[in-house]
Amino acid sequence: MTPEELNEKLLEAFKEFQKNVKKPRILIAGPTGVGKSSLINKIFGEKVSEEGKGEPITASVEKYEREDLGVILYDSPGCEIGNTERFKKEVLNAIEQENIHLIWYCIAITGDRIELQDKDTIKMFVEKNFPVSVVLTHCEDASEEKIKEFKEEINNNFIDIDIYITSAKSEHKIFKEELERLILYAIQKLPDFVRDAFISAQKVNLKEKFKRANIAIAEHVAVAFGTGFVPIPVADAPILVGNQMIMIARILYIYDLDSLEAMLTGGAGGGIIGQLISALGKSIVGNILKLIPGIGTIIGGVINGSVASLLTTALGEAVNFSCYKLYKEILKGNKNIKKEMENFANMVKKFAKDFFKNNKKAEDYEIDD
Repeated sequence: MTPEELNEKLLEAFKEFQKNVKKPRILIAGPTGVGKSSLINKIFGEKVSEEGKGEPITASVEKYEREDLGVILYDSPGCEIGNTERFKKEVLNAIEQENIHLIWYCIAITGDRIELQDKDTIKMFVEKNFPVSVVLTHCEDASEEKIKEFKEEINNNFIDIDIYITSAKSEHKIFKEELERLILYAIQKLPDFVRDAFISAQKVNLKEKFKRANIAIAEHVAVAFGTGFVPIPVADAPILVGNQMIMIARILYIYDLDSLEAMLTGGAGGGIIGQLISALGKSIVGNILKLIPGIGTIIGGVINGSVASLLTTALGEAVNFSCYKLYKEILKGNKNIKKEMENFANMVKKFAKDFFKNNKKAEDYEIDD
């Protein structure tokens, strides 16, 4: 198989995975003007609600869905005085009709107090056992005392509810850590079948992307080992039919580098995924297969399940680490993406070589955010 043929197959696998991935459904609730759009932009790097009007689900809930965004978002403007019962009925109907997975209820800390309507709405969610988190917004100018007062008032009304302090303007470490905590809680609460999409869409917690990719690798290694001693022609070994294709597609999807580039450059993105796949095809065909110990002496020109799992692990970890490093460079403000892209194939080869020659595993590397 030529690098070009492999590129085509990898790109097909990526597009197919992206098309069929299951997305989480998140309701962002709270009064108009509390900063819901800013929260969405901060987490997902997308001005979702500014792309145009959402699809009305009820009079109180609008749905925002885009093919290129890994989450489906719902907006509720909050409960107005004198409209409580109708609001509750419409929101509950929307949650059940749309199978909402998570609720983030936003309260602006710029107010004098937490309004009764906010408490009533949160109470409704809690009583129905919906996974709801309270997000305090506009916290950059709030005093520690005021933040403490708001938290205490919420905790006095609701037991064991998660509260997060956020700011769309400040880059202070505490707000970054709070968003990371919000993302981690969401991952824990979401069903596993939508976690790939959520972790892909979020631009806050890079470490969770790395961890999710490792989970994907382990799943595909198990599949590779499960092939037992089914003969696989050496000529096809770099891709091992569908399993490694899907694994690579999942890892690239989890990092969502095209979207990250578009977010940071203000453009439409330069097609990083396509460039990565091209680099991968050349590296796999030209280098990685040769690194497998004893590949030249395999009897009968076939690869068994043990070797298949070894190759899957090496390939998966190499792609994961390389994507992680590339993501870090882009986040650091490195606009010379072309240069980093040129280094990508070399990074993949290096990490694969570390695995085969030096027996380095995922736990041997240090990662940070």
